[in-house]
Amino acid sequence: MLGERQKAAATELAQWWDGIRHGGIGSHAVLLAGPPGWGRSTVLSQLPVMIGGANAPVSLLVGIDGGSLPEGPGPQAHALRDGLLGAEVRRQAAALLCRGRQRRAAPLVAPDSLLTSGMAGTVSVVLAALAAAAAGEVADDSPAGQNGVVARAARIVAAVSASAPVLVVIDDADYVEPGLAVTMIENLIDHYDSQVLVVAAVDLGSDLAAALTSRARYGPTAGRVHRAAVDPRMGRRSRAELAGELSPDLTPAEARQLARQTLTFAEIFAATRSGQLPPAR
Repeated sequence: MLGERQKAAATELAQWWDGIRHGGIGSHAVLLAGPPGWGRSTVLSQLPVMIGGANAPVSLLVGIDGGSLPEGPGPQAHALRDGLLGAEVRRQAAALLCRGRQRRAAPLVAPDSLLTSGMAGTVSVVLAALAAAAAGEVADDSPAGQNGVVARAARIVAAVSASAPVLVVIDDADYVEPGLAVTMIENLIDHYDSQVLVVAAVDLGSDLAAALTSRARYGPTAGRVHRAAVDPRMGRRSRAELAGELSPDLTPAEARQLARQTLTFAEIFAATRSGQLPPAR
């Protein structure tokens, strides 16, 4: 269950998905910025359910939790690659590679633009790298190599999305090493034929959000990075309003009491789910 502010944010994100899955607008990243405890994770967890009905199904869903990633750019790069290249993405990528080879063998058939851009080669390289990793071979762990690992994986997702739109949800994106995060998101959204919606939860003063927004003023991601309209206020009155929205059976006095005994929207969500008031502070 979502409060009105969280529901408004989820509705905006669902509208972005609806536009992307119909094609014609390319890929985009939408930043869900709010203070810790506002309910960003709650919105992200409900988003696939909200947009996954018969009218707007999620073809492919990729979920990344920045707070659960290992420390250090090297381990993070490989964890991001594995998160991006889940079983279904790999299956679609293998099919894409097969189609690319068939089209090269039949030159009279017009090839897909993502394949003519070298995407089939990227898919082939990454699938080979995955096989090497499974066999225990050591990959290039330099900064350039780490960014390359993430970039290639993200471009595979972008290639797959041309036939199966992809929703990429990144919770606590500020925990991702900044250079890797920028590389991943930009490679997910920078091709005009792809159909990827990246939704990243970030803090209000996020350096990652600032970097993505600044870089999107020019170059391949120009006009492709946006901020969701979010009311960040989380004061006592706002908490009481949320309590009343989530639990209509609460009296106004009970909603105010719950607001006094909590500090964040997250605590309101937890209290209303449990049906118990938190201990007095």
